[in-house]
Amino acid sequence: MSARVESNSYLTDEQHRVYTLREALERNGGTPSGFLELLAAVIDDETWRKVPSGVNNDEPFEDFASFIEAKPPFGLGAKVEDVRILLQIKHPHEGVRHVREQMNRMRTEASRLLGTDPGEDPVTRDARDFGGYAKAGGWLFGLKVARCVNPGSNQDEKPETSPLGDRNEVTKVSANEFGRRAGCSAKRVMRFYRAWSKAAEEGVVPGFDDLQPGVDIDLPDAETWGQYYSARSSGDSERGTQITAAAEAEGIRPTKALEITENPTALRVAILADSATAEAARNALMDRLEGDPDLQTKMAKHISDTTTLRKAVAAESKRASQIEYVRTALDEGAVKTPTGQKIQLTEAVKADTERHLTPSEQASHSSPADAAAAYEVLQQFVVQAVDENPQVRVEERKATLHGRVRQASRAFEQLSLDDVGELYDEELIQSMEQLTGFLAACIQSMKAAAPRPPLRAVREA
Repeated sequence: MSARVESNSYLTDEQHRVYTLREALERNGGTPSGFLELLAAVIDDETWRKVPSGVNNDEPFEDFASFIEAKPPFGLGAKVEDVRILLQIKHPHEGVRHVREQMNRMRTEASRLLGTDPGEDPVTRDARDFGGYAKAGGWLFGLKVARCVNPGSNQDEKPETSPLGDRNEVTKVSANEFGRRAGCSAKRVMRFYRAWSKAAEEGVVPGFDDLQPGVDIDLPDAETWGQYYSARSSGDSERGTQITAAAEAEGIRPTKALEITENPTALRVAILADSATAEAARNALMDRLEGDPDLQTKMAKHISDTTTLRKAVAAESKRASQIEYVRTALDEGAVKTPTGQKIQLTEAVKADTERHLTPSEQASHSSPADAAAAYEVLQQFVVQAVDENPQVRVEERKATLHGRVRQASRAFEQLSLDDVGELYDEELIQSMEQLTGFLAACIQSMKAAAPRPPLRAVREA
């Protein structure tokens, strides 16, 4: 037994009261009737403000917490959190009105002097939890599941606290029981469990057997949690695996993509309401079309069955054709007539055409109106060039006639004359006779215009 060497003969009345209060705290841990009454007296007459705060220091304590924590004989030499606990103990005689009122005044004033308990302050508590999550992210909750859950255990037990094991250790519970206490489904609990299991297999975190309830460990960076956790049950399916892989390849969180696949209606609404989303969906479909024959067939059928889309496709095809015609003419510096003759473009025509396609390097994005305007400039140039050049004009007419004759010849060549006799029709015969007369007149006219051979001089005998 150690001897106490401290003497209280030199203490002032206030210091003696503090000394007695500390003795009550040390001797019996603050048994209510002793410690609480003395603490009430120290607070009531502000004794703690009247004693010096240290050796060679006559200044009083700055606050009540400093008084509690200061070393004897100036303070109580205790921890503030221990005093907070003692304040919650009831005085044995609080059933007596004046004792109860005294204790209530003391606790109210002590709480005011000490301020809000950091452990009970909701703002501080939330800030602390937020800081932990900001640092560890989902790993923080993954740890809580990993160290407390043993799937399949304690299925029929529903205690409010976990039972103690053989060595006075808290035993783990099933996912159902953990979910019940957490107020969520067992499926959600198991998603965290599976995420931890994947990370443990790669050596990122300890295995389940190395974790105990309530025991913290160092956690990986928050950014790595998304590599193992899927917030959607669909993420565990083959389809979900494919979506997860595609999301990771694009550098986004798989949970976002999985969420969209589980709610097609939300995707539809976003596409209908937002042009940027619609554009992203269109680009994705275009990327997928190339390697998906079934989607190609469905899209083509949908377009052909929809009047507005069919017209839009026709208009776009016409625009693309006109743009290709214009760009080819500008690149080659010449334009072709309907029969294929090339006519060199003038600089003025080039400039006028380019003006409708500004900027020229983005001509493929020109509107239908711009494409039509540029195309019309070249067409007018062709018409004017043909009219102004007799030789070109004759060649155009000749080529046109050649084409029509060939077309008519092919039509008659395709007829079978074996059974023509069965097709007698007076009106049809008259039409063919008129056609024959027209052909004879045309041939005669062309022969009459044929160049005559030069006359040769006849020598006299």
